[in-house]
Amino acid sequence: MLRELAVGVRSVAEADAWFDAVGMAWEIDSREFHLGPADYEATVERHSRMTAHGIVVVHGLPQTLRRRGAQVVEELRRTHAHAALRPRPSGTALSRL
Repeated sequence: MLRELAVGVRSVAEADAWFDAVGMAWEIDSREFHLGPADYEATVERHSRMTAHGIVVVHGLPQTLRRRGAQVVEELRRTHAHAALRPRPSGTALSRL
């Protein structure tokens, strides 16, 4: 499920997962959807927009999640803990299917 992230009335980006309490987004960047030049450009621009609004963005690969799931969970936990040390950025996540 994608989460549309908005600051005020302006849509900033869509993220694969959103951790609202700390303003953290998780992106799964597969080759299928992010390898082509236009897709890669869109990924970089989306990351930059989220970062510009203070959102912590974590990127991952599907194969890493499959092969080393425990490591991915630990990285998400550590990043979440780090993100919790700063003020939460303003913004809202809207569920989308």
